[in-house]
Amino acid sequence: MPDEWDIDDAFIITPSGKKICDFKRLNLHVLGYSEAVDKLLSLDELKAHLHTLKDLPNAVPYATSYYERRWGFCIAKNELDTLEAGTYHAVIKSSFNPNGHLRYARIFIPATQKTDETILISTYLCHPQMANNELSGPVVWANLVRFVKSLNTRRYNYEFVITPETIGSICYIHENFSRLKQNVKGGFVLTCIGDEREYGLVLSPDEQRLSDKIALHTIKHLTNKPKIYSFKERGSDERQYNTPALDLGVVALSRSKFGEYKEYHTSLDDLSFISQKGLNGGFLYARNCILNLETNAKFLLNTICEPNLGSRGLIRTLSLGKNHEAHMILRDFLAFCNGKNDALKIAEILGSQLYKLRPIIEVLLKNNLIKEVK
Repeated sequence: MPDEWDIDDAFIITPSGKKICDFKRLNLHVLGYSEAVDKLLSLDELKAHLHTLKDLPNAVPYATSYYERRWGFCIAKNELDTLEAGTYHAVIKSSFNPNGHLRYARIFIPATQKTDETILISTYLCHPQMANNELSGPVVWANLVRFVKSLNTRRYNYEFVITPETIGSICYIHENFSRLKQNVKGGFVLTCIGDEREYGLVLSPDEQRLSDKIALHTIKHLTNKPKIYSFKERGSDERQYNTPALDLGVVALSRSKFGEYKEYHTSLDDLSFISQKGLNGGFLYARNCILNLETNAKFLLNTICEPNLGSRGLIRTLSLGKNHEAHMILRDFLAFCNGKNDALKIAEILGSQLYKLRPIIEVLLKNNLIKEVK
């Protein structure tokens, strides 16, 4: 583990006495992991320590020095272009603590039946003052915790985790590797999930795991234009959960995917970029993945031929030509209950979102027309 970085203040005083790059106004003004500095510099000397974005001249970039000792500031290009010649005073009040701490949060919600099978749901807290790429994940995560707790039945255990991205998930894996390897059957990373532009999905490496299938099924019922990305376009903690040694088959759920919107990792990713509507959409995406997971199982028809649904009061017994759609979906679901197809595959065949078939499945189970195949 690298030393913990602590920072109290940072700013630059211009030759005219104006304070710019004020850390207390905008955290992004300081290069992450900057060492302490208190020195006078010319403008040319200072520019060697300034970071900006030519393509977004009004944006302050988010930049980090990954555990290398250096110092710097981030500034909008338009502001940089106005700086006058003269002597500047650069101040960063920071320190490195070899006895620091890395903290993560974990909530475990058990299944309502005895099982070790677990679904991992992870997000992160580490990006300063950014809304979609920071705040949205924990907001959706917290509401998903409440939702999962409210379920009357749970087929799986659920492990909810918040870590600092990358280094935090690595530490979490280090402390829980064997348990995760043995028990986790799939999972979702919640990232950049609060805007209104689109719905995105980063698949696992082999693209055929349980989470891949569930997320692909779910996203296409949310939007006609889903943004599907291969694991080559990974970027969040799905990298760690899918490392070859662990291989959990975790996918990343997003609205506008990290790196795919211009405001990403800049001061423009602020509260105006996300909305309650966008967050609700992100929550719906994650919630429906859970509902579809909880509904999925393999079922086998208990009768040799088609059962008499009319005598059981499940369909009408008066034939008037065309069958009622609600009656046909009962028959269609039964027709594919061969003990090999899971309910997800049957839902795909029928063109229905899986969790919406749950009332049908419950009726068929209650009438002993199907049984679950373990």
